[in-house]
Amino acid sequence: MTDTCPTCLKPGIEPALERRRGNRTRHGYQCPRCSQQWITERLDAAYDDRQDAA
Repeated sequence: MTDTCPTCLKPGIEPALERRRGNRTRHGYQCPRCSQQWITERLDAAYDDRQDAA
């Protein structure tokens, strides 16, 4: 899952790190343009295609 830098707004940045804990996934990013670092966290169920079939 790509993200946009919150500082310089460069789009399409790939995660540098991914960690899963329980039903959550965290992605760590670093912008190649301005070196800003940030983390996003998402609930896996929100992106699970099987939820549509339930």
